Amino acid sequence: MKTNIFAPENAASAAPLIRKGGLVVFPTETVYGLGANALNPAACTKIFSAKGRPSDNPLIVHISGKEMLGSLVSEIPREAEMLMEAFWPGPLSLVLPKLPEVPDLVTSGLKTVGIRWPRDPIAQEFLKACGVPVAAPSANVSGFPSTTNFEMARFAMLGRVDGIIQGLDAEVGLESTIVGFVDGKPRIYRLGGLQAETLAEVLGLPVEILLEGLPSGDAKPLAPGMKYPHYKPSAEVILFRDPKELKDCFEGNPKIGVLCYTYLGTDFPPETEYQGVTSLEEYAHILYKALHELDQRGCTRILAQLPEETGLGRTIANRLKKAAGLE
Repeated sequence: MKTNIFAPENAASAAPLIRKGGLVVFPTETVYGLGANALNPAACTKIFSAKGRPSDNPLIVHISGKEMLGSLVSEIPREAEMLMEAFWPGPLSLVLPKLPEVPDLVTSGLKTVGIRWPRDPIAQEFLKACGVPVAAPSANVSGFPSTTNFEMARFAMLGRVDGIIQGLDAEVGLESTIVGFVDGKPRIYRLGGLQAETLAEVLGLPVEILLEGLPSGDAKPLAPGMKYPHYKPSAEVILFRDPKELKDCFEGNPKIGVLCYTYLGTDFPPETEYQGVTSLEEYAHILYKALHELDQRGCTRILAQLPEETGLGRTIANRLKKAAGLE
């Protein structure tokens, strides 16, 4: 398949590909998305094929404004409206009751659909030009780290999609936070760019994080990221908190990559690929890019430091544990 590359200023020129049933990769503030017309089941089928994505893993529908909600969802709880007012456009996906017009393929047969309005200006221009809601998971082969810049997206999707829109590195670097509602009570189905504490401040009530007891076997996940392995590079990922835990990790002379957010004070072999960050925000921003680059540099083992599991650190730890195959 020929893949057309669109410069950022020509993002709207990629919209006809969506309307014709094609696939377009586009930047957002979270990760790059792999988009198709959400109301066209045949087009959405191509998403699953291009990614190698299981068909029971639902897609998030991206919109260009709240005015599109009326054609997608049947009900908006008051708590959802409060979160929209505070965080849309932005890194928040809301799981809401769907209208029949939303294909079951998009929701994996669920009666709800995840909706997001991105704030990235290139994404907004593209989505507005499309004129239809766009279903879009992350633009990567299923199981591997999400793509957060143009180079990663091109590496993953060239020849698999009709178009790729160039953009900058994703501002957030982690997927959107997915929130659903049960009897008016908010639940986080996937940790992401917005933290539970931030959501709770707006709502004035606690927000449950639903990460335990995730579906297995034939059970359907309530949202993306809940059932299948994600974010794993080809290299083995070993997690640590204290550098003292690393003494046995160099046995056998593997090519080592190190990803950390505090000074380790440890002498590494000279061939070690080392990536350090100075804040949790920077850690989130570069996480997937670092995993990808360490893979590309031939690392067979990546030593990644776990942050304290509160706030943004909880989300980073969640992704690292998935990368290591622990969740």
